[in-house]
Formats: sequence, structure tokens, C-alpha cells
Amino acid sequence: MAKKNINSFKKKRKKRKGKSTFGILFKCTLIAACTFFAVVAAFKITQTFQELFGPRDIEDSKVQYYIDIADEVSKDKVQVNWKELLAVETVLNDGDFSEIKKNESLKIAEKFIERTSEGVSPYKIKKLSAVLDEIKMNSDQKSEVDKNMKDLETVYLGNKRLDSSDHRIAFINQMEEGAIENYKEYGILPSISISQAILESGWGSSKLSKESNNMFGIKADKRWTGTKVSMPTGEYYNTKIVANFRSYSSVNDSIKDYGKFLTENSRYRKNGLFDSRFYMSQAQALEDAGYSTKQNEKGEYVYADMLIDLIRNYNLQLIDSKAAKM
Repeated sequence: MAKKNINSFKKKRKKRKGKSTFGILFKCTLIAACTFFAVVAAFKITQTFQELFGPRDIEDSKVQYYIDIADEVSKDKVQVNWKELLAVETVLNDGDFSEIKKNESLKIAEKFIERTSEGVSPYKIKKLSAVLDEIKMNSDQKSEVDKNMKDLETVYLGNKRLDSSDHRIAFINQMEEGAIENYKEYGILPSISISQAILESGWGSSKLSKESNNMFGIKADKRWTGTKVSMPTGEYYNTKIVANFRSYSSVNDSIKDYGKFLTENSRYRKNGLFDSRFYMSQAQALEDAGYSTKQNEKGEYVYADMLIDLIRNYNLQLIDSKAAKM
């Protein structure tokens, strides 16, 4: 069947006079639908903590809640520290989370962000002390916030507690300084650098990372003039191949070359890696640019989701917030 000529279709519509019953009904339906969704959106934004999470364990739920709130205001701006937000709201509400409203939490979270004309981003994170002064907390309340921050020091998503004795936290601490330096030089978020290192090296346990200090699984293409090593690797869902990978003299050399590699490969810039200071956007840009071909059993690309899960589970976004204050 031949395709309709779109210009011809438009001309025919212009010849019609008056409004059809169908057109009026369609317009009314559209207005009603828009009104309904606006009401739904307004309800969600004004829902209380209890309404959002129901009877679930409040300790687990509040961590999830404040991670979500911090991420919502941070999108395409700069990362807010969810622990600081939780510490502040705990004091403001005397530890009672049941009646905390989402829109009020968002307003407090927004106080942590301010515009700036300096640095790599048009936004920056305020110091916690500046926010406390802005909302007019007294000295006793400020002390309570400090105490809450100490209590939250080892808390992670799911309300689990991990300290420096855990091998995963030790690995994150090992990567942090180099990841922050890469952010300053290239604009790649520390959370992205560290989550990629975790994923590509298996928390530093892979043969490639142990023997060649290659923490990011970067292959040795024709542009690479340094030492290389051949290793088996996975592609797509369950395809196995042998490929050449770059070899480094130290982990720090690997981190530096990773930043340079992403910057010099135009496909990462084309896919928006350097256009955002929000970890979800950078994770998606890496997937879109083809850093990894990892797929699930349905053939769906999952690399961005894997990075995001690691970032949220291990508070890597808090390192983004820390770097934004420097």
C-alpha cells in the first residue's frame, strides 16, 4: 500500500470548516487527562513519608527516601549529600519521619545548591554549616546535626553498615583520591570512575587488575604504544573472546589513562559524557557510547543500570558531593 502524502493530508484538513464532534471530544479528553496527571503529580509531591512508604521499616525506608530526594534535586546540577539532608531533617522534625512531606524535603535539599560562575559546573554545593545558618538553627540543633552525621558515617542503602575493615570500602578508599583528581582534570565524576573500576576489575580481584593494574578493562587498540596483555573477556550476554588489554605499572597510572582515554575518544563527548555533573546521566552516556556491550538475557543493554546500582549501594555519589565542595 502506498504511503499517504503528508502535505496532501494537511491541505485536506485545512479545507474543513467548523469543529467535528470527534475533535471536540478528543480535546476535552486531552484536557481531562492532563488535569488528572497534574493532580496525581501534585499528590505525590505532597505525600508524607508514611504515605510514600507505608508500614515498611522506617530505618530502611528513610535511607532510601533521602537518597531519592537528594538525587531528584541533584539531577543535571550537582550532587547533594543525602546524609547531610537526613541529619538536618531529623533535627527539624524531632526524629519523627511519619509526617515529613516530600515537597518540604525537596525545599531543604535545594538549599544545599547554589549557582556559581566559577569551576567546571554552574552549580556548587554549600557547606553544611552555611545551610544550618540559613535555616536559622541554634547551637544545640547544630550539635544534634553533627551527632547525626557521626551516627550515619557507616550507613549505606538498605540501612546496612560497612566500615573501613570491609574489603569493598577499602577498595573505594584506595580509588577515591585518583578519582577526584580525574574529576578536576576531565570532569568525570568520581562515582563513575570508582563504579567502573569496581565493575571492570571485580573489586580489584580480576586477573587483569592484579597482574596488569588495568582497573577499567581498557583494551589495547592500535593507538596504544605501551605494554599490553592478552586476556579472555565477555561480550554482550554470554559471548567469550580473547582481546588485548593495556598494562600499567601502577593503579594510579590506570586511573590517569582512563580519564585521558575517555576524553580523547570523541564518541564519549558526542554522547554527552561531559555535559552533565549527575551520575545517572554520565552512566547512561557511557553505555550509549559503547564503553561496554553487557546485555541481559533479553538482549537489553544493562551497563548504565549496573553502574547506578553500585553508586547508590555504596554511597559513591557522596564522593561526587565531596569533590564539588573542593
